Amino acid sequence: MPIPRQLAPYSAKLGFSGSETLAEIFAILYDDPDSIAVAGAMPGSVREITVKTGLDEQRVRDVVNRLLHKGAISRVINKGEYYRLFPAMIELRDAVVVCPDYTQEFFELWDKLIREEMPLLVPLFKALNLPPLLRVIPIEESVESSSRVLDADSARTLVRNASLIVAIPCPCRTHQKRIGHSPDCPAPRDVNLCLQINGFAESALDRGVGERLSTEEALRRLALAEEAGLVHTTRNNIKDDYFLCNCCPCCCTAMFLHNEVGYTESYAPSRFRAVLDIEKCLGTGCGVCKTKCSFKAISLDGAVTIDSARCFGCGNCAHACPVEAITLKEVRPPEFIRRT
Repeated sequence: MPIPRQLAPYSAKLGFSGSETLAEIFAILYDDPDSIAVAGAMPGSVREITVKTGLDEQRVRDVVNRLLHKGAISRVINKGEYYRLFPAMIELRDAVVVCPDYTQEFFELWDKLIREEMPLLVPLFKALNLPPLLRVIPIEESVESSSRVLDADSARTLVRNASLIVAIPCPCRTHQKRIGHSPDCPAPRDVNLCLQINGFAESALDRGVGERLSTEEALRRLALAEEAGLVHTTRNNIKDDYFLCNCCPCCCTAMFLHNEVGYTESYAPSRFRAVLDIEKCLGTGCGVCKTKCSFKAISLDGAVTIDSARCFGCGNCAHACPVEAITLKEVRPPEFIRRT
């Protein structure tokens, strides 16, 4: 199945030019000639797309509304009726899989694209020296008292400073659940833990996805995520619009790339690193910290050992330790967090 001519530049931009799998995904998302024409004419306003495609303006408006609620495009809210295609494959995946109307086949196609074809791009990612898209945020109570905790280091401060919070279904968990994977995922069931903040929250509501949360409810959900051993992550730069994901190694695409493909640049670590007080540790170690480590940084072979090179400073090991033998120590300066 060839990718339609109008969408060929988009497939190339996503990094999957000529992919049969992406062609099948596109056939589901852009499933008629008008949808293909409209998507191929983006970015642009309804009026601009009308001129480019030669379609009736009302027809263009109907098509963009349908594509928007399928998650296949996004609206640039501060520009009114201005629409664009998602610039990255994973952004498109995240937007579409939380919409309820897709078949099992659709989710299996995405799994094939991510697990079989995306790893082939990792050498290119490394050669381009791309900065990580995600940054780990520590569980704040795990940080030693002498270390500085910036607002950007604190999930709770980010929530308290937000003007709008929307919780959506986790795209990664939704995807894995729909194809029957990760039945033992530790994440709480029937509660949305993927938090969209400010402009990202507006975009979710614009697509008809998610639930508004009060600050108190968002803080409660952060606590649920921590008790489940999930990893707080956000975008890897400081902006007014952001997200707070709570990731698990069984479902998360970025953790799949890190743990199974070896693309360690899928995350930027926090500014902290786990440090073990061996004298407090219970004998040869109880092993709770090892089971809680999503990055495979902890080994238990007669004694607990933390591989500092693999530690991303999430704090789950410290949070779970029954004798408080682990703390997070500040090892990177505030300038480590990207501003651009």
